[in-house]
Amino acid sequence: MSGRDDSAESDSAERYDTLLAASALLYANGQSTQMTQTAVQRLNRGLETDAVVVPSWSMLTLTAAGSRATVLTAAVSPTAINMHRVATMMGVVDRAQDGPLELERVAEGIAEAEAQPVSNTAAFVVACATGAAALAVIYGASQPLAILLVALAAAVGGLLRRWSGALGAGPLVQVFAAALIAGAVGAAATHLHLGASAAVVAICPAMVLVPGPHLLNGALDLLDLRVTLGLARLAYGLLLLTSISGGLMLGLHTGGQTLAVTAPSSSAPFIVDVLAAGVAAASYPVYFSMPWRMIGWSVGAGMLAHAAHWVALYAGANLAIAAFVSCLLVGVLLVPVSHRMRIPFAGIGFASVVALVPGVLVFRTLAGFVEFASHPSAQLFTSASADLIVATVIIAGMALGLALPMHLRADGAVPARA
Repeated sequence: MSGRDDSAESDSAERYDTLLAASALLYANGQSTQMTQTAVQRLNRGLETDAVVVPSWSMLTLTAAGSRATVLTAAVSPTAINMHRVATMMGVVDRAQDGPLELERVAEGIAEAEAQPVSNTAAFVVACATGAAALAVIYGASQPLAILLVALAAAVGGLLRRWSGALGAGPLVQVFAAALIAGAVGAAATHLHLGASAAVVAICPAMVLVPGPHLLNGALDLLDLRVTLGLARLAYGLLLLTSISGGLMLGLHTGGQTLAVTAPSSSAPFIVDVLAAGVAAASYPVYFSMPWRMIGWSVGAGMLAHAAHWVALYAGANLAIAAFVSCLLVGVLLVPVSHRMRIPFAGIGFASVVALVPGVLVFRTLAGFVEFASHPSAQLFTSASADLIVATVIIAGMALGLALPMHLRADGAVPARA
């Protein structure tokens, strides 16, 4: 009997280890906290376990219901974005919802997901160029030279990120280096008589560095009352933004320029704005290493979102309301699609709306506070504070628009097969 008990205990321990490994992979590669916990519920059914995973910034803790003996931890932080790994793992997780699942199948799925690489470097560099150029068009750039300089700066920055990452540089160093290139090219552009378009030459290559998924995931955690984790995600996003802003300002300083960007406005015609949004939405999934078959959903939803955003602004809505309406539309459209086709909502959802993240306002806020330290004035403080408040409200509106459809759909709903 003792040998049989030991075998059962060993099998149970292996199941809990596998469950923790699967949830850690999802959590580390950009899946939202809510969907990671939903994945645990589904794996509980498939593996015949009964566990709860508690996330924090630096680890996941797994506890078996009704047992103090099974407490496992995994040292993992949600700093990476690789939607190919998430999609591969979710394919296995969702099969567990349909009934018992062999432990070996889950282990094979974890190994397969871990083996998924990041986006090809050439594709990544091209996507950086097209994404930044599309944002330049959305922000009103019309001169071909300005758009070309934006694409060039973003491409060089993307290549530098991959090269420095291969040498072991962390995310903060990578985005700082890419933003430094953007600032230097932006400073040079001021001498080419590009007029108002010169401003976007610096800002748009830096915009593709904005950590939209981290900011929105943090906001979603706060809405779910995961206060500590939400604040940690937002703090990480803010660190990245600070590094981007520092590189951007230093690059501009090399050419004797400063970060003085006017408030962003979609001055492009409606059709141009929507088409450019489609190009941006096709580019962002490459940053997230998303499977190619999923990109079409991001493009379609991104174009509809920008159309709704443009119409809302034209109707007199403020930026926060327009962002909320756009993200609500994306959530309503893509939450059912993500469940039906087993596509991670974080991937297609964020890729559709991440261009709406107010990175320009955040850059202006940080630049304003840096300038305030050396040249304090009430006007400068008021301006920087106003930008910060507007950016915060916009991000909150985006998170709320995305979160409502997610919450309205029952976590335990059985997804249909594609």
